[in-house]
Amino acid sequence: MAPMTVIETITITRPLKVIAFLCGALALALLVMSLASTDWLMTQDFRQGLFLHCVDEDAKDPFPFGVDKLGCHRARDEYYIRATAGLCIIALATDVFATFLTGLGLQSGDPQKKYKYYRLAVYIMLAS
Repeated sequence: MAPMTVIETITITRPLKVIAFLCGALALALLVMSLASTDWLMTQDFRQGLFLHCVDEDAKDPFPFGVDKLGCHRARDEYYIRATAGLCIIALATDVFATFLTGLGLQSGDPQKKYKYYRLAVYIMLAS
């Protein structure tokens, strides 16, 4: 009987890749919170976010920006508000994709696939 040799391969996950994944997940959470918030512009009785503006119940007349009712309403249709919302949504989408690719790189066992996933994730995060 011929002698047998067993070769073991050990995969080492680099800590910076895990930190990159965690930072991407944190950025994702912060982007979602900032998009959902109505606290981008605040005064005593009025707050505005990218998609809603709200007038408090105890607000005094006249209401800002020609609003005639109390409560939350759709945000004003200004170009800079829409541009900011669009850029934030693009950043959210690219961050989701880059974090997903980083996760795929962490899960992959093939070194060539790992390299491709990580490299693409870095470029997408830079674009974000």
